[in-house]
Amino acid sequence: MVDFKKIDILMEHIENGTIPENKTFNEFALDFYLETRTLTLSKYLRLKDRTSKMPKIMNTKKAGEILFETEKNDEIRSFLSRKGFKELPELNYTAVMLLRKVDLLSNWQKLVFFFEGGRTIQEINSSLKKELLPMEVEKLEKFIKDELRLNDQELNWLLGKIEKIEKDKALVKAVKKLTR
Repeated sequence: MVDFKKIDILMEHIENGTIPENKTFNEFALDFYLETRTLTLSKYLRLKDRTSKMPKIMNTKKAGEILFETEKNDEIRSFLSRKGFKELPELNYTAVMLLRKVDLLSNWQKLVFFFEGGRTIQEINSSLKKELLPMEVEKLEKFIKDELRLNDQELNWLLGKIEKIEKDKALVKAVKKLTR
C-alpha cells in the first residue's frame, strides 16, 4: 500500500533540500525510492502541481534505486572498492544531478568523478558523452536524408531547428503536444 502522506513529507524535504533528522542522505533516498517505486512518480507530481522540482525529486528517487541495486551487485561494489570506497559513498542533492537512466556502472563512474573533485556536474556529463566518428555522422546523415527525402540544405535547416528546440523546454513540450 502506498503511503501518500509519507511521500508528500519526503517530497517536501527534497524540495527544501533537507533530510529528516536521524537519517543520512543515502538512507533517505533509499526510503524515498522504496516508497515510490510502485508509483508513477512523474504523473503524481503533475497531479500535485509539483513540477517545478520534478528533476530534483526524480533524481532523488533514481539515487535510491541506484543505492538499492548496488547493495545486490558485487561487480559494482568491487568497482567502488577499487576506487577507494570501502563503503557506499554518501550522496547529496548535488551529486544526484549526475544520475541518468543508464546502467549502474555509468552512474557510479560519474559519481566517482564527482567525489574525486575538480570537475563540475556539467563537465562530467559532457566528458562522458561519446563523440561520433566521421563515418558514423555520414551514415546517420544519409539515413535521415533518405528516410525524410531531404537534400543537404534541408537537413541542415532541420538539424538547426531541432537543436534550438532541444535547448528550450517550453518548445519541446509544445512540439510534443502538437505531434501526438
